[in-house]
Amino acid sequence: MPAAASRFTLDTRAALALQALVLVVVVAMAELAPRPGLAALYLPVLPHARPAALDWALAHGAAISGSGPLGGLILTNPPAGFGARAFRDGALALAIPALLCQPPKAPSHG
Repeated sequence: MPAAASRFTLDTRAALALQALVLVVVVAMAELAPRPGLAALYLPVLPHARPAALDWALAHGAAISGSGPLGGLILTNPPAGFGARAFRDGALALAIPALLCQPPKAPSHG
């Protein structure tokens, strides 16, 4: 195989791999982004993360409902834009699937 054809194949594979990586990151961000009305985990990543996003969320209707399993706080009803604000402040805001937020069903008597 000529060197030019081999290089083209390598460049093409690298470009496809990069595109696949970008797709995976975008899909993950979309799935993990907090949604208004659902629970979210606020997790500071940087040692001195500013709590401005957390303060903003609380001022816009969010409520703290407990501490997270990895540290951080669990919020209910985070406002739109909370994930981006948290990221700018050095923290992650991750959606908590509704399945994990459901209260246990009471046993039925009967």
